[in-house]
Amino acid sequence: MIDLKAAVLFEYNKPFRIMNINIDKPKAGEVLIKTEAAGVCHSDLHAISGKTPVPLPIVLGHEFVGYVEDIGEGVSRVNVGDMVVSSFIWPCGKCVNCASGLENLCEPAAALRIKGVSIDGTTRLSFPDGKPLYTFLGGGYAEYAVVPENAVMPLPSELKKESSAILGCAVLTAYGAVMNTAHVRLGEKVAIFGAGGVGTNIIQLCKIAGASQIIAVDIINEKLLTAKEFGADITINSREKDPVKEIREITGGKGADVTFEVIGLADTIYSATESARVGGRVILIGLMPVGINAPMNAARVVRSGLQILGSYGGRPRVDLPRIIELTREGLLNLDKLITKKFKLEQIDDAFAALEKGEVTRSLIIPK
Repeated sequence: MIDLKAAVLFEYNKPFRIMNINIDKPKAGEVLIKTEAAGVCHSDLHAISGKTPVPLPIVLGHEFVGYVEDIGEGVSRVNVGDMVVSSFIWPCGKCVNCASGLENLCEPAAALRIKGVSIDGTTRLSFPDGKPLYTFLGGGYAEYAVVPENAVMPLPSELKKESSAILGCAVLTAYGAVMNTAHVRLGEKVAIFGAGGVGTNIIQLCKIAGASQIIAVDIINEKLLTAKEFGADITINSREKDPVKEIREITGGKGADVTFEVIGLADTIYSATESARVGGRVILIGLMPVGINAPMNAARVVRSGLQILGSYGGRPRVDLPRIIELTREGLLNLDKLITKKFKLEQIDDAFAALEKGEVTRSLIIPK
């Protein structure tokens, strides 16, 4: 058992408490990681607000990098001393979906996702008095974390850096959406609603896939400027212009071949659907709060033959090696995406900046 410092959330919509907790040694198939950096993501923000119900008290942080300090029985994919990226997808490798190449939809992992425990149904974290402490897909907002080996990937020497933390969610989710769900093809026109961490990576990946026209939609001009830097051809501030009308005009009245909704809001989901051409694909990525539904023009969906496709994450064992290679080749830029870094004690400031839209992606540095 190791004594460590962590940011613990005790109540929804309340500040974190920085405190000492304990972490157990890794069990079979698990690795212990000394955290170097963890990404600040909207999924954690949803957990903080209670829009995604999670058990409390809890340590959040589901995309991070660090060094392997210990391994459990049977671990063969990583060694002590490796620097690894940890993904928020924890494939069991045995269920029907994993066996079918859909490990991002692993059934056992999905059942445990918001229960705050490891794959065996228990938690590795506890308070000094022995009371259990939950974790959200890894618990990167702490000095150490224990995760399944199937969720991690060793990093080559040139990617052994803090910015690689965002590979585990922001980039993996974007890759899954562009390459595995949308299958963006050469010459297609695409529109992305939401130019944050995931949206900006979708822009980068659509460019790699050969999209002929990339349209970025957001309400913050600074993010739209960043979108331009990462490959967007045209940007639209949806507070100033109607994005559906603009996208139709840009595409000659037809609409985009593919639209991506990355925010999880009713208005943007509706706009993404209305902005797709006849026979187009609408890729839904943003998570809406539990119990909230989005309106949809069902008649248009049917008559236009639209494909409404949900996209959740990516496949860590299959997609992360490809993402790492794209980054090594300079086709994906991680460093430029990191707007700011915060100490663990500044975690409340980090989420305030995210909520205000002041950052594209930021990092928590626990050490």
